Amino acid sequence: MNQDYISYIRSKVGHDKVILNFAGGILVNDEGKVLMQLRGDKKTWAIPGGAMELGESSVDTAKREFFEETGIEVEPIRFLNVYTNFEETYPNGDSVQTIVFIYELRAISDIRIENFQNEETLKLQFFSREEIAQLESVSTKHRLMLEEYFTNTFALGH
Repeated sequence: MNQDYISYIRSKVGHDKVILNFAGGILVNDEGKVLMQLRGDKKTWAIPGGAMELGESSVDTAKREFFEETGIEVEPIRFLNVYTNFEETYPNGDSVQTIVFIYELRAISDIRIENFQNEETLKLQFFSREEIAQLESVSTKHRLMLEEYFTNTFALGH
């Protein structure tokens, strides 16, 4: 297959709702703040991560997507949870039910976020739990993931 999985599946089903697998991760700095990205598509703050490709594990997806969206090489140090009960529609009209695997990550390369920007990421910034609570543009799904991380309480059945 010469195209990415989402493009392939969308060529078959158009914008109809599909189930897609995603993986991402939470990277915390020495001050206990979480790295978040300002997304290029939705203009919202989010946990870096993205769609799984055919033949790719959730760990490999989390590492690849985190690097693509932040420029930081990471490795998972702890599996946190899987979230399966969220639906969303993207600005292009694509509708999905997401299955998201979230990991706690450790940087294995330098963290240089000041000038990082690409099509997927408009800005990177570390936020405290209190600062995240004040952000208006964080999805319900990502708020839940972050709250579970900060409280170290991971519920089943999301």
